[in-house]
Amino acid sequence: MILDMRDANMNKVSKVKIQHFVPQFFQRYFSHENNGKTIGMFNIESGVFKASVPIRTQSYKDYFYGKSGELETWLSELESKSAPIFRAMWEKEQLPVYKSAEHLDMVHFALILDLRNPLRFNLLEDLATLISNTKSSIREGNIPTNLIPKFKELQTERGKLSSLTSAHLLVPELLDLKFKLIRNKTAKPFIISDNPLIMYNQFLEKRNWNFMSNSDYGLKGLQMFLPVNDQYVLMIYDSEIYKVGNKKDKIIDMDDEKCIDQLNILQILNSSNIVNFNHCASEYYIQTLVDKSKRFKKANEAFIKVHPIKEKSSDSEANIQINELGMTNLETNLNIQKVKFTTKSKYIKLEDRNGQYRKNAKLTIVKPFVVPSIVYKPI
Repeated sequence: MILDMRDANMNKVSKVKIQHFVPQFFQRYFSHENNGKTIGMFNIESGVFKASVPIRTQSYKDYFYGKSGELETWLSELESKSAPIFRAMWEKEQLPVYKSAEHLDMVHFALILDLRNPLRFNLLEDLATLISNTKSSIREGNIPTNLIPKFKELQTERGKLSSLTSAHLLVPELLDLKFKLIRNKTAKPFIISDNPLIMYNQFLEKRNWNFMSNSDYGLKGLQMFLPVNDQYVLMIYDSEIYKVGNKKDKIIDMDDEKCIDQLNILQILNSSNIVNFNHCASEYYIQTLVDKSKRFKKANEAFIKVHPIKEKSSDSEANIQINELGMTNLETNLNIQKVKFTTKSKYIKLEDRNGQYRKNAKLTIVKPFVVPSIVYKPI
C-alpha cells in the first residue's frame, strides 16, 4: 500500500524520536540470556565489547524516518505482521508455505530491512560526491543532470516514504527464489549486525563477473542470508543455480564451525560499525571474527568507474564511454556446507549484460534508489 503523504501531516512531530532500522522485535531474538531486553554489542571501529546493553539503544537514529510519524507507523505495522513469521522459524522450525501470503510477507520484510538501512541512504550522498569529483573524466551528457538532485530528494522524509512504501512492487518478481533454514549444530552462535540482511552471489563471484553489483534483486545466483537467532539462518536463493541440501528438506544442518564463522564474517563486512549477539558469543570470539574479516573488502562502499571503450556498429567503429556507479560487493570466496552449484549452472553463459538476469525477472528489479547504474553515451 502506497501512503498518501499530505503536507499537513508533514508538519506534525512524531512522538517516536528513537526510530530503529533493525526492528527491536528482531533484536530480541538475540537477547542476552533470552531476557528480551538487552543484547551484546561490539563496536568494530573502537574495539569496545559490551556483553549486555539495552536493545532500545541499538540500531537506531533520532527521527531517521522523519518527524511526521507516517513512515514510522507504516514500518511498525509491517513489523507486527512479520514478527510471527520469523519467530516461528526458530521457535517451531516452521517456514511459510511457498507462494502463500506469509511467503510474500517474509520477502517484503526482507526487502524493507535491506532498503531502510542508513547505509543505503549514505550511499546516495557518497555517490553524489563521487560524481562531482569525477566530472572532469565524464563526458558531458553521460550523467543525467537530475541525478544528484534525485539522490538528495530520496534522502528526505518524503523520498524515504515513497521508496520504501513502493518496494512491495518488487515482491512478485522475487517469488521464484526458494528458501530454507540453516540450523546451527555447533557451539558457536550466529550473530547479527546493524545491517543484518546479507546479499551474496557465489555464482557471479566464481565467474569473476564484475559488470554492475552482484547483489541486484534480479540477478542469477542471488542469495540472501538472514540470521533469525543464534541457531538459525534463513537462506533465500536461486534454485536454478544452487542445490541446498536434499530437495525435500526444509532444514539444513550445519555442523562445521568454519562455515558458521564464514556466515558471521559476512555480518561484520556488511555492517556499518556494530555487531550484536547473545550471551553465547565471547569477546574473544567476536574479536577473532573481526580480525579474520580484515582480509576482505567491506561491502556497500560507493564507487564510480569510467570505462572508455570502442564498439563496432553496422556502419563504423564508435567510441563509447561506460560510466559505472555502484557499491562494493561482499566477496569472501564463500564455501559452506550443503550449498552446491547445480549441474545446469555450469553451462550458463554470460555473454552480455542481459545474460546476468534470472529468466523471469525484469531488468528493472533492482534496489530502487541505491542500485549501481550503467550509462551509455557515444563520445
